[in-house]
Amino acid sequence: MRSGPAPRASVIIPVYNGVATIARAIESVLEQTFTDFEIVCIDDGSTDRTRAVIEQFGERVRIVEQPNSGQAAARNNGVRQSSGEFIALLDADDEWLPRRLELTVAALIADPDAALVYSDMIVVNEAGEEVRRSPIHPDTAHAPSMDEMLTRIWPIIPSTVLMRRTAFDRSGGFGEHLSGPEDIHFSLIMREQGHFIYLPERLVRFTFGQLYPKVLNRHGGHGAMIEEIRARYGARADRLVADFIQHRVRMIANAGVIEMSRGNMAGARQCFMRVLSYDPRHVKSYMRIVRTFLPASVRRALGGKAARGA
Repeated sequence: MRSGPAPRASVIIPVYNGVATIARAIESVLEQTFTDFEIVCIDDGSTDRTRAVIEQFGERVRIVEQPNSGQAAARNNGVRQSSGEFIALLDADDEWLPRRLELTVAALIADPDAALVYSDMIVVNEAGEEVRRSPIHPDTAHAPSMDEMLTRIWPIIPSTVLMRRTAFDRSGGFGEHLSGPEDIHFSLIMREQGHFIYLPERLVRFTFGQLYPKVLNRHGGHGAMIEEIRARYGARADRLVADFIQHRVRMIANAGVIEMSRGNMAGARQCFMRVLSYDPRHVKSYMRIVRTFLPASVRRALGGKAARGA
């Protein structure tokens, strides 16, 4: 337990059954060049040995336990249990590069009116291998205006974020009823509190893990988020809502194709049915559902991504 003056930054790490990755995440914080921080790890009702792994770090990490309530609730609880002027987020399967805190803290200190700073990232798979390019492309490699954030999903990953506690408090925190898209909603509300800063340095190793069944489990809050955005921003957010729906369709359809290539026909059908709940005119999903009932030899003869392996 930390004693004495409040730290400059509080690092909030929510974790649920993260025994395979949590140590690596914590170690990446302890290796930071900036050292005036505390680590608050929220164990969101883990049923594996997650707590035992965290306890190995002793007093360097404060553990807060709660019944399984979801990532949004865990992050909010972590902020409540912390005391730093700045709040940094880190998901339990991501890692920071050593200068992550140094550069983001310096950016917020240099710009007192900024509410939040975020950076670029390296995208890796669960084995730690770089597998795809960053979601930040040249057209989004800058801090967004509010109008820009209402036209598309802006690629702000929580593990890259450092924000002022005062701005977080004004925002009301993460929407705990928005299971799934709470990050998108939170970014919008935070942008209302002040402008953002973008750092082009790749300061985080972001894990892009297996899509299925995560893309199905994180479904409950999507309708509520769309309703809230439309109620709050009106027609200004029409393009954001459309982009969000298209993004969900692409992600879930891709997960379905991958599961079909693995022989998980029941899982693939779940994905394609979920796609149709977003877009009933998605013709490919009807065709793919039919294919999940065909013998493997027929699917291979028909070809396509699922036959080749995604």
